Amino acid sequence: MTFAHLTPAELTKVQQAALACGFASEGEMAALTADISPVFVATATQGGTPAARLITLTSRMNTTRALLSGQNPLRLWLDKAVLLAAGRPEELVFRRALEVVEIDGSAMAIDAPAAPMDVDTLPGVDGELEVVIFEDDTLDVGFLHSGTEVSRSVAKLLVHRHFGGIPSTLAGNAPDLGNGTGWLIGPDLLITNFHVINARLPTEGDAPRADFDLQGKGTRALFDFYDAGATVQAVAAVECLASDKDLDYAILRLPTGARKPLRLRTSPILKPQERALQERVNVLQHPGGLPMRLGFRNNFVVSGTAERLSYLTDTAGGSSGSPICDDAWFVAALHRGFKTIPPGSSVSVWGRTINQENYGTPIGKIMEHLAAHHPLVHGEVLAGQV
Repeated sequence: MTFAHLTPAELTKVQQAALACGFASEGEMAALTADISPVFVATATQGGTPAARLITLTSRMNTTRALLSGQNPLRLWLDKAVLLAAGRPEELVFRRALEVVEIDGSAMAIDAPAAPMDVDTLPGVDGELEVVIFEDDTLDVGFLHSGTEVSRSVAKLLVHRHFGGIPSTLAGNAPDLGNGTGWLIGPDLLITNFHVINARLPTEGDAPRADFDLQGKGTRALFDFYDAGATVQAVAAVECLASDKDLDYAILRLPTGARKPLRLRTSPILKPQERALQERVNVLQHPGGLPMRLGFRNNFVVSGTAERLSYLTDTAGGSSGSPICDDAWFVAALHRGFKTIPPGSSVSVWGRTINQENYGTPIGKIMEHLAAHHPLVHGEVLAGQV
């Protein structure tokens, strides 16, 4: 069976939207492919009319899971398409496609009705969300110093996919890798999403348990990946100790190291949906496998309960397994996915359009599950909080 990110119908919708936006022109094509391997683009766009080259390129990207560099060309192309189509009806088509292609997207069909959003119930006028304004909205400079320290315990993850117990490879015998974000929840214990270790696209189904365990054991954590030229510390996991698909978490054992675990909130962030935006969260992440980034500007909490935390972000991607931290840098939740806010909803904060509603599993729910099903791991996590 030939691999494909999108179904033929979904791909056709993307291609029609791209043609409607004029993306077949030389200038637009160059902008859309700026971050993609020039060799790959050149081989996929030879001859034919501009429209034909666009169709050929998008079709080729759709059947390419990753390049030797680890790039997912379709995801990179869709990221740019979202930016170039901003404010047009076609933007929604590209965003919905990105949800399918992104490992932590909601993976709905492009032509499916938009899922209900927590943001829909927020108070506001004409799409401008109401924000509680404080007289002093500044933070102590220690916030930056603490964030820097916390970032040392957050890592980019590389997961080598296995099928039937055999490591998967790409052209040129390069390893077939998935990526995500993980962080230290306890001494030598790293947590990420179940779906990061599962490392399967929606069309592939879940990995069998034997492959899942091999992928967990073979996961590499890259610490200190702050920029392309950074000297990183690569640490290989020893085994997967605990996981749960419903809560979307997995905990890996790492070799002994000196990095500190992140501090965990002992209570959830509680915010009724009907209350104006006030609380913020901070997200250290490796979106798309890139160097670490910090999301903290418009990350208002939309809704907070003991079961679920949802929050806004103004970026066009996700980072599975990231720690969702409060302003004291205590972890409130484990990021697990995002949903696109349809452009027609016109959601904005202080005049800036917000593109996504993210959601995560409150850390308390994960601790409850560990206590009930993995008491030894639960004890290790608690011991590291002292």
